[in-house]
Amino acid sequence: MNKLRKIFFVVASGGHETDKHYYDTIIKKRTIEESAKFLAPQEITILKNNYYSGPFAVWGAVPGSGNMRTWEGMEAGDYVLIYKSGRIIFAAEVALKTRNPQMAEYLWGKDQDGRTWEYMYFLVNPQETNVSMAKLNPYLGYAEKYFPRGFMAIDQTKANDLLNGYGDVLSALQKIGEGKNLEKINKKTEQEIVELEEKIERAPTEHDEMQWRLIRLGKRAKVDVWVPQNDQGKSYEGHNFREEVLSDFQETLDVPIYVKNIDVVWKYGYSIKSAFEIEHSTSVYSGILRLSDLRALTPNSSYPLFIVADRSRRNKVFSELKRPTFDNPYLNLKEAIGFLSYDKVRELDEQTKDQNANLSSDFLVKESERVT
Repeated sequence: MNKLRKIFFVVASGGHETDKHYYDTIIKKRTIEESAKFLAPQEITILKNNYYSGPFAVWGAVPGSGNMRTWEGMEAGDYVLIYKSGRIIFAAEVALKTRNPQMAEYLWGKDQDGRTWEYMYFLVNPQETNVSMAKLNPYLGYAEKYFPRGFMAIDQTKANDLLNGYGDVLSALQKIGEGKNLEKINKKTEQEIVELEEKIERAPTEHDEMQWRLIRLGKRAKVDVWVPQNDQGKSYEGHNFREEVLSDFQETLDVPIYVKNIDVVWKYGYSIKSAFEIEHSTSVYSGILRLSDLRALTPNSSYPLFIVADRSRRNKVFSELKRPTFDNPYLNLKEAIGFLSYDKVRELDEQTKDQNANLSSDFLVKESERVT
């Protein structure tokens, strides 16, 4: 069953004090080490797992019946949009919430009434944005001049319509911020694609090797990794996939179930970071078609896609991407899909194996080859 993700607005209009708080705990972030004296052991464990022991963004609300009611409805995976002066300036997903007056006072002090922002929530996948509320309102079913007030949840019907119709909020905001219109998702098409999904017999050896190396690179890039259920029982050179990958995909309205069929998927929080198709024994066309279907189901997505294959198939990948069925502005596959050779994946895996590599989730974009 798909998780219903809620969307919350937070209005940051408190002047200099709010700006300082925003810089201190959203932009600059905080560390798990300084939080350890305030949080329970199980909360520290959740933060370490969500942030791979890295810094986090955090925000909070002061006591009050409205704030408390809104905060109570917040769950991990929900979206938070920070609004200021007519624009959405920040967006993220909730990783954890906790009521903690001591930590709130440490981070932000007290307001003029002696209250702390103790209804706290920790944020993952933070993204600075610059989106006019007037541009977002039509997709939420609000009037053009609507603007949020205080700390509030969007009506769930409106949230579901946005997520069902246009995909994940972070990608949608990025696209609107670039001055582009969002593409409506055709849910009927998704069902047809799932029903027609071909059953491919995966050849062992190099296909399994590439899956394992991409799993390992993903862990070093501090993301969660998914492989299809049928592949989770695999192993490569004694390394069991199941021990390193997600056992549950955490299905949501804004992520198509079709992505679960892709060879390797990198995730962080509830968001997709990258998707990989490994072409070993099947046709290159088949792999690109699978990524093309995924792109068609997530037309507003911004995460990169990759074809992984032997270097001898590089030119074939590029020539296929230039075919009229793939070379169109709607899918924009030439920009979305990168080519990674087996040798390149092996090289990157070996280079980072014996060191504490500080890899970002998008480092493979720079390492991949693109159609010219």
